[in-house]
Amino acid sequence: MTPTRAQALLAGRREYRVALVALACASAVWGWSYIVVVWLLPEMGAGSMVAVRFLAAGALLVLIRPRAVLSIGRRTALAGALPGLCLGSATLLQTEGQRYLQAAQSGFLASLFVVLTPLVAWAAFRVRVTPAVWAAVVVATAGLAVISYNGVSVGIGSWLTLAGALGYAVQMVLLSQFAERSAVYGMTAVQLLTAGLIASVGLLGSGLNLPDTWSAWAWLAYLTVMATLFMYGVQTWAQARVPAAATAVVMACEPLFVSLFSFLIGSPPGARTLVGGAFIVTAMYLVLARPARGTTPSPVNPTGRQGRDGAGRKAADCQNATGS
Repeated sequence: MTPTRAQALLAGRREYRVALVALACASAVWGWSYIVVVWLLPEMGAGSMVAVRFLAAGALLVLIRPRAVLSIGRRTALAGALPGLCLGSATLLQTEGQRYLQAAQSGFLASLFVVLTPLVAWAAFRVRVTPAVWAAVVVATAGLAVISYNGVSVGIGSWLTLAGALGYAVQMVLLSQFAERSAVYGMTAVQLLTAGLIASVGLLGSGLNLPDTWSAWAWLAYLTVMATLFMYGVQTWAQARVPAAATAVVMACEPLFVSLFSFLIGSPPGARTLVGGAFIVTAMYLVLARPARGTTPSPVNPTGRQGRDGAGRKAADCQNATGS
C-alpha cells in the first residue's frame, strides 16, 4: 500500500527529529569524553590519544564486518575519506592551537563551527538555511560565548583553532551532502581510519605514547568504542537525514554536557554556564520545532551518483522533512 503524502510528511518529520535526538546523545557522550581526556592526558599525549582511538575504532569496524567495508566501492569510500580528512586535520589543528591558548579561549574559537557550517554549506553547495535555523545558530553561538568567552588574543593559536573549527564545519557539510543510508557502516570505517592516519602525522616528532595503568587503558577503550566507533557512526547515520546547519546547532550542546558532567563529579556550574545553557536549549528547540529546509545540492558529488543514495535522495528527504 502506497503511503499518502501526509503519511510520508509525518514520517519524514519524525525521522528528522529522531536524528536530532541521536546527535544530541552523541554530544552528551562527547561531553563526558572531554572529562575522560583530561584524566588521560597525564599518561599519554593528545596526538597519541587521537591517533589510537580513531585508528583502533576504524580497525574494529573492519574486523567486525569486513564485507560491509570492502564492498562500498571506491566512490563511496572517497565520500567517507573526505570527511575523515577534515576531521583528522581539524583535531590536529585544534590540539596544536591549545598550546597557545587558555582552555576557555580554545573552546570558544573551536565552537565557531556553529556559524561556519551554514556558511560553508551555502558557499560550496548553495544550500539555503531557513530563518529559524539561522536564529538557532545565532542563539547557540551567543550561549557558547556566555559559557566560554573570556577574550581572545589574535595570534598563531587563534588562527590554528579557527582553522580547526573550519575543518569541523566542512566535515559536517560533507557528511550531510554525501552520507548514504545504505553505506553508513562502511563510510564510518573509512572516515575513522582516514582521520586516524591524518592524526598520526602529529606523532612523527614525538612518537607514540601509551597508558601505563589499567584504569587508563579502560578509559582509552571507552573513548575508542563508545565515543568514536559508535558516536561517529551515529553522526554519519543522522547526517544522512539532517542538514549540516541543524547538526551544528545540536553539536553546540557539547559544552553544556561538559558542565553538567562536571557538576555531577563535584564541580558546580556558574551563573554563566546556566545562562549560556538556556540559550543553547532554546536553539535546540528552534531546530526541533521547525525542520531545516534543504534545496537540491550541486549535481557534482564524490560518489558520482544521483537517485536513491545521492543528491536526489537528499533533496527528497529535505522536502519530506519540511513539507515543501
